[in-house]
Amino acid sequence: MRGERPARRIVPATLAFDASGTPFSPQFGDVYHSADSAIGQAHHVFLHGNDLPARWAGKRVFTVVETGFGLGLNFLATWQAWRDDPQRCARLHFVSIERWPFARADLSTLHARHAELAPLSSQLRAAWPPLLPGLHRLHFDDERVTLTLAFDEALEAVRGFALVADAFYLDGFAPDRNPAMWSAPLFRALARLAAPGTTVATYSAAAAVRDGLTGAGFVIEKRSGFGRKRDMLSGHYAPRWAVPRPPVRVAWRERHAIVIGAGLSGAAVASRLAARGWRVDLIERGTAPSGAASGLRAGVFQPHVSRDDNLLSRFTRAGFLYAMRTWSDALDDVATPPWHRCGVLQLADGAENEARVADAAVALAHPVEYALHATRADASALAGREVAIGGWWFPVAGFVRPAAIVQAQLGHAARHAGSGPAPMLHLDRDVASLQRDGDLWSARDAAGAEIAAAPVVVLANAGDAARLVDPGADLRRIRGQQSYLRTPPFAAPRVVVGGDGYVLPAVDGIAVAGATYDLESDDPCPNAVSHAVNLDRAERMLPGSAAGVDAATLDGGVGFRCVAADRLPMVGAMVDVDHARTGRAALTGAHFADLPRIRGLYGAFAFASRGLSWSALSAEALASELDAEPSPLSHSLLDAIDPGRFVLKALRRGAL
Repeated sequence: MRGERPARRIVPATLAFDASGTPFSPQFGDVYHSADSAIGQAHHVFLHGNDLPARWAGKRVFTVVETGFGLGLNFLATWQAWRDDPQRCARLHFVSIERWPFARADLSTLHARHAELAPLSSQLRAAWPPLLPGLHRLHFDDERVTLTLAFDEALEAVRGFALVADAFYLDGFAPDRNPAMWSAPLFRALARLAAPGTTVATYSAAAAVRDGLTGAGFVIEKRSGFGRKRDMLSGHYAPRWAVPRPPVRVAWRERHAIVIGAGLSGAAVASRLAARGWRVDLIERGTAPSGAASGLRAGVFQPHVSRDDNLLSRFTRAGFLYAMRTWSDALDDVATPPWHRCGVLQLADGAENEARVADAAVALAHPVEYALHATRADASALAGREVAIGGWWFPVAGFVRPAAIVQAQLGHAARHAGSGPAPMLHLDRDVASLQRDGDLWSARDAAGAEIAAAPVVVLANAGDAARLVDPGADLRRIRGQQSYLRTPPFAAPRVVVGGDGYVLPAVDGIAVAGATYDLESDDPCPNAVSHAVNLDRAERMLPGSAAGVDAATLDGGVGFRCVAADRLPMVGAMVDVDHARTGRAALTGAHFADLPRIRGLYGAFAFASRGLSWSALSAEALASELDAEPSPLSHSLLDAIDPGRFVLKALRRGAL
């Protein structure tokens, strides 16, 4: 697995101006853009320096990578140029890095100086993410324009990017003020994202910049600079040495996929593929979408926070924030919202653990609207009743009816089908086998009848995926039971309270407690034993809440989690395990790229207990992989959820 250190805490930029009124960085002692005209510089240096818009004409996807987002004016100018161009590419990706992003309020002040971009800048500010490390994916213009912001150091961010760039905008502060943005290692890292012909442009004409780019394989020339700047640099990638071929954008026979499973994962995959113009056949063994765990009364969505900002925290943060943006677009106008952003209290496991929470909150310095430490007194006030201990408080987290998310995603898929057909939903159809004939997969029922055929199949059917393909890993099916508690007699909190289990606020007089973790049970019906477990957990978190509640009288719901050994999902191209086993002698030192994959067969399953937080972003990552678009995840996170990770470990140990 490719290692990347956890991103550093993000400190917002300082709003300041120089004597001429140009936005200025006190930290670096430099202006953010030319004093002559920020928009003029964007067009002259970055758009024209990369021969845009001509180079994106007629393309399906075009990707710009920028070092130094700043005020976002280069992005806004590029977006406006794309809008104005009748020959524009179908999808524009703009990937930009910013170590010190501005707060939304400061962006509003800065953007007010550029009224010509107001219709776009207002959309950017409305979507502006919290200042948290990592990648943030934002969609605009009916999802035809995608901005991926990397809040991180430039070199670390570029090394983590999984993409092929068509153009580079190099726009950091001046080389003598911020040399890390113009270093030879950074230029080499950028070159690894380039294909022959990828262009580059920058306002800087410094000899060190020219030499660094040349040394990385770019052919560079001087051009007339903008305003009072005499020169600038422009060029293209044409190394004099042999380089590994960049990933090829796959040309599928047709952009048509079968998605097996219409729960949270399958609906998310259908939504993200439809947004890209794919035709989708969605097959569900149940009589309606959102069966199994997706059909439970409610589910909790929340971040995960750790002192070292570990892989689980980074992946869950990215997934949580992306899901929140996706759900806002789909559900905020619903008359009776099926999701409740009441906040989540994650109680600590003992006094020592609460002390670590307090220490981590200070060290991480996350925005208070995302996560902060709550003492027992604070937590009790938030919950509206006494809690056992303090812990993390996640103000914008909460709970949701999973079936509503499934329906919203299916509705999104139908709306984004464009001129093509809406996703075809095949209900009450069980896929007994997958057969491949040439470039097509055929999904067949137990009688051998074809349900659908397409070049791509996505397994989004939880543990049942292992019946159709060898996943190369042991998957566990773990029962989870929820208990539905009438209030009164149960004394429900005002917010979600979690720890060992969770308790939700009451909706229509019913609170939800759960969920059990029954390792050896396949019982699909609620039972009193599991209700008693849930009541005991609720009582420990909220002393006195369950007094007078009889477990034998409760109703509830049951779902089954699909869990891999590391409790992370399986997302991406499936491995040909038999082929890997046959060729294991040559694969003992293999990397992910060396694993034999089954062409056209992908997975999006094993979401354990975090399907609400993970499924939307995982689907976006999978759809990006299928269309060879920039990934919303870094290499380290992609490797962590790669379906081949267990096969790779077994090969390296000689145990396959």
